Amino acid sequence: MFKPSHYSFWITFLGGLIVGGIGVNVLKIRHFPFTESSSHNAVGISKPERFRHDNNGSGRISGVGERHRSMIELARKLGTTDPTAGWSHGMSLKNLSDKADFMAAFMESWAIKDPEASLAKAGELGIGRLRNECIAAACGGWASRNPMASAKWVEDQLTGAAKSQANAAIASAWAEFAPDAATEWAGSLPSGTASESAISKALKTWVDRDPKAASDWASNQPEGSKRSTAMLQLAVEWSDQDPTGAAEWITRHVTSEDGSDMVDILLNRWSSADPIAAASWAGSLPEDQQPEAYAMILAVWTSDDPAGASAWVTSFPPGKTRQQAIPKLAESWAGINPQEAISWTLALAESSEKNKALDQSVRVWALKEHDTMSAWIESQPAGADSDHLRSVAAVVIAENHPLEGATLAAAIADPSVKQDAIVDVLRQWQKKDSKAANAWINQQVLDPKTLERLGQ
Repeated sequence: MFKPSHYSFWITFLGGLIVGGIGVNVLKIRHFPFTESSSHNAVGISKPERFRHDNNGSGRISGVGERHRSMIELARKLGTTDPTAGWSHGMSLKNLSDKADFMAAFMESWAIKDPEASLAKAGELGIGRLRNECIAAACGGWASRNPMASAKWVEDQLTGAAKSQANAAIASAWAEFAPDAATEWAGSLPSGTASESAISKALKTWVDRDPKAASDWASNQPEGSKRSTAMLQLAVEWSDQDPTGAAEWITRHVTSEDGSDMVDILLNRWSSADPIAAASWAGSLPEDQQPEAYAMILAVWTSDDPAGASAWVTSFPPGKTRQQAIPKLAESWAGINPQEAISWTLALAESSEKNKALDQSVRVWALKEHDTMSAWIESQPAGADSDHLRSVAAVVIAENHPLEGATLAAAIADPSVKQDAIVDVLRQWQKKDSKAANAWINQQVLDPKTLERLGQ
């Protein structure tokens, strides 16, 4: 589903997936640690979780949140009334998170009143994250009054990460009062991560205000990489805020060039919040897209609720979707709790998807914890299932531990299954260390057919 034209977008997108796992939010680029939204919050950053309302029935704001709110209010006040005192106070803070939050709010407020002075002061800081955040916050504040002037200053004065952060701040601030112009400007920036960050911020603000207008703008862009970037970024932002609304929009573009990628973005987010709703919508997709959509839902759902996911997937009727969904569930589950995944798979009725699911879950466990898996297999009752487990695990384990793999294969009871497993393991072993492999063969009592297949 990945297209070369989207390479830079997906590098950013996948970076978040790797860090947080399948169900994690992605493309949440932290430019500034703002926590409160107001008419002066040009950056548009949402409140961190620790500062949100305490919804335990009281509706009270936590003490930490109250302190933080007071700190931000002080920063904004000093930005307009006494910048010298504000700078001194912010730089004296010992807690790095508090310092970053205070300085971002302070610089934004100061820049609304005096952008040149605020940016000159920020430029005195040593190169690093705090300097970049202070400059970006100031550019955002300036952009709330004069976005083009702020953008020109950034173009003339900044490079690299500092420039990307500042442009993103400008886009977000500008979109508060002219989202179409802000997004057009962000889209005019040179292609790459910097442009995508700015478009993302502008669209995030626009989606907050008017998702239909934002989607109309993105949909009406000329075909090409800029349009693709806008459509994918909009899918990210809208899916985060309102997956149901995003689904209605994405449905109209399912067959477009970017449709499959937009579906992936939506399902990655929606499956974590409401997998049943995501699965229901996936059923409305074109039939050829449904198996892959269900596989993505299961990958996310299983990480949070494997029991619920397994109950849902076993209700599927026979067919292509079930054949793909069950192995995907088993594979995802095995990454969390392989013993549970394999036990569940063994309990399924005989079918091609059961065999594939068993193979995949055994492979995951064998690669992850081969010692634990070998011990568990040894504890299983003799029979076809345990023979199959040994045959799959032996080949996987032999990739890195050939002696252990060969030993596991030799313990298989069924002669034909044993022969195939030993041959597969020994062929691997012979390629890596033929002397050791042949020494093991000479110590065994193997039937003539097995020896013949091994070239003995």
